[in-house]
Amino acid sequence: MTYVSGESAENPALQTLDSNWSIQELYPTPVYCAEVSNFDTIQKEIKGVIDKSHFDYYSGFGETHKLSHHFSQEYGNYYLMDEIPNFTQELRMHISRYCRELNYSLTKYQFVNSWMTMFDQGDYAHIHNHNDVDFSGVYYFNKEENAQDFFFESPVEGAKLSSAYYGGRIYPSTKTGSLMLFPGWLYHEVDRIESDIKRYSISFNIEFSKFIDNYPINVMNYKTINV
Repeated sequence: MTYVSGESAENPALQTLDSNWSIQELYPTPVYCAEVSNFDTIQKEIKGVIDKSHFDYYSGFGETHKLSHHFSQEYGNYYLMDEIPNFTQELRMHISRYCRELNYSLTKYQFVNSWMTMFDQGDYAHIHNHNDVDFSGVYYFNKEENAQDFFFESPVEGAKLSSAYYGGRIYPSTKTGSLMLFPGWLYHEVDRIESDIKRYSISFNIEFSKFIDNYPINVMNYKTINV
């Protein structure tokens, strides 16, 4: 097999090409990144919940990172959002904006589950996704400056076979007060935490009404929300 070196833009053969060509980004992965506007009020509200919450390792994950008592093995505790109404109100605005950018017209959704996470030095989160929920999200109550340890894995499995296409791991820029919304099927991970400062974040999963009837009746106790 003979390998050919990459073509230069100055190559006369390339200069003769007309302008009727393009590269289309098919099947993009939309990730929403923002900062909350009502920061001081939200931080104070979340701090109150952190102070009265219990955090522990979850047996299903091993000693990787600690979860608040709001998390349970079956379906999670969907009352955390009721404990932080200012954050929830802000979050609804960002969810609506995300839906508009996606041209997504469904009008009702539910928080299937929500919980808080605590990372100590040396903790990490294994590579995972959130299965078939529509949106997943995370809000950073605090994060060390310049810490880059959360990454998304490319969802294009076949692209891993070629260096020309594979994007590999992408580390989004986040900080204290950052909010991210992303597809529930998108794999992500947290590298081992190097800092000795405890890190707290809020995670949640959202399902839109066309799938809600498939969930157990106790999940249906949480009210639907208009986008």
